[in-house]
Amino acid sequence: MSTRVLLVSRGMFHDGLVRALKDHRADVEIVGSAESWSEARPMIEELRPDALIADHQFAEAMMADLEEVAAEERIPERILFVILDENKIVIYQRQQLTDITIDALIEAL
Repeated sequence: MSTRVLLVSRGMFHDGLVRALKDHRADVEIVGSAESWSEARPMIEELRPDALIADHQFAEAMMADLEEVAAEERIPERILFVILDENKIVIYQRQQLTDITIDALIEAL
């Protein structure tokens, strides 16, 4: 069974992420894409993704709201914030991976 992923990203970051996920051998299905947290929030309830991958630029806005989403039991199993300029992934619950590759991203899913 594939891991259903919702992306919160835009521009070249989004395009590269989509390409990397589609080109990888892992069983990952991109179920939706949003350009902002406000756009992504209703998509979580509608699409019920297993994981959410977001550009770290959205982290501050999302973190303030995630507790409410979690309380309503609509939060995806895994939330990953990707920071390209620092080459790391921050996983919600504060776990952090450095020196990331697409393989490390897939493993975190």
